[in-house]
Amino acid sequence: MTEITPLFFCVAAFAVFFVALAKAGFGGMIGSLGMPLVAAVSDIPTAIAVLLPTYIMMDVIVAIIYRKAVDFRLLWPMALWGVAGVYLAAVVFDRINPDGLAIMLGAMSLLLGLKFFRNRLGGQSRSTPIADTGKPQWYRTIALTGGSGFTSFFLMGEAPVQAFLLPYRLMPQVYVAVLVWFFFIVNFVKIPIVLSMGLVTRDSLWISLLLLPIMPLGIAVGKYIATRIAKDPFYIIVHLLLIVLGSYLIASSAWTLSVGA
Repeated sequence: MTEITPLFFCVAAFAVFFVALAKAGFGGMIGSLGMPLVAAVSDIPTAIAVLLPTYIMMDVIVAIIYRKAVDFRLLWPMALWGVAGVYLAAVVFDRINPDGLAIMLGAMSLLLGLKFFRNRLGGQSRSTPIADTGKPQWYRTIALTGGSGFTSFFLMGEAPVQAFLLPYRLMPQVYVAVLVWFFFIVNFVKIPIVLSMGLVTRDSLWISLLLLPIMPLGIAVGKYIATRIAKDPFYIIVHLLLIVLGSYLIASSAWTLSVGA
């Protein structure tokens, strides 16, 4: 683990608030920026070690809050392949370039957001929703939710799973609930893996513990947002955030690669 500086702690504290707000308000959207921000002032293993315990605590609390809104018919196939993606990521952890992965995910986020607004400007204000959440399209489920489990181990996993969920046009609270429970399961599965890899240590757990008091404020703000926003504005905001997230990941990772070249 890299040295913990005041700058690191401030960035990590902001990331915890940001992720808590995102999980409770948008199911994780823009919270994906938390891991890259902390990694920028340390490294990927340190970011995982410090943030993962806080993510798990957030997941438990937010999963309880949204337990009555979950569409479990949709969730269980997603969770199955998400867990498979996590185990695959653990096997190839030392062979993946996180900056290259971040650029790929950023491009996916950016394209999803731009496509949505292109359709709206072209008069297609509403996409045709997938009617039955109890009959998931298996090729999409495997590729996108499995991809989210895989990429969440390194950096962020929201872009693929949101590409999977957005066509269902779920109500905002159901959308948030499914995302929250998906990452609750996926992150819980990571616990024995990161412990066996030695990523989480006693020192990193103390830092995570110091960051926990920030979490309830972010959850409260996110919950307030999610329960007071209508369906159509909700999806406009979600796609705007996809554009912001995608642009940030592409720019920051491309900069890191150019500096390291």
